[in-house]
Amino acid sequence: MAEKLRIVVDEIQTTIKQTFDDKVVSRAQVAYWVIIVGNKLLGQHNAKRDSGAFLNVYIVPVKVATTTQLPNLIKGRKYIELPGAIFDIDKDGGVEFMAYYDSSECKPDYRRKTIHRSTPSKAQWFELNDKTAPSPESPFFERRGDIFQILGIEAVPVKEIEVGIYQTISSLEKIDLDADFFFPQELLSQLKMEVTNLARYSFLFPADRENSGSDESNENKITPVQKIMSVNQQSDQTQ
Repeated sequence: MAEKLRIVVDEIQTTIKQTFDDKVVSRAQVAYWVIIVGNKLLGQHNAKRDSGAFLNVYIVPVKVATTTQLPNLIKGRKYIELPGAIFDIDKDGGVEFMAYYDSSECKPDYRRKTIHRSTPSKAQWFELNDKTAPSPESPFFERRGDIFQILGIEAVPVKEIEVGIYQTISSLEKIDLDADFFFPQELLSQLKMEVTNLARYSFLFPADRENSGSDESNENKITPVQKIMSVNQQSDQTQ
């Protein structure tokens, strides 16, 4: 059972208060640090393991662009949009699989047609050969930002696509503190330590010592650095 995000944030906030008793850090600030550090650690964790522990599977609708909306959306092409941000792993590794079920075939839905990854340059080469060209039996996807264009199903009435993705932790604006915090338990201590270090680093720059450029007090003025002279120069001046 995953812990609630609020519990993790409050526990770290308490640690920071106990460590720096004269400093105050808001819950929102701690939550932001947890998201930043958590995404780094979770991304490293997923890249090192062949595991489905943090794989999220969705069924998303297939859309057809009615107009060209730059960038990335071209009129007449079929595409999908993922339900959330994913880790930017090499070769679009943030997508574990993508597939669809052809309802015109008398097969169980688990015998799906896998949609393989491609790139614009590879797709051009595939098109040169009838055996490798994108088709309903061998479709491909191309990622362009947040748009995943699907090649080979232009003439097939595919309404939905099943996709498995490795999602990042939601941004501060979208996250729910009362939601379950799906995060590797063995990395919670590392998360706590790194967030506490971020707090320590932020305390090195007190607000009352920031140079705004308008303060004329001596406290914020830059002290001129004395020019360094060689021993020979000093001797010449003395003579």
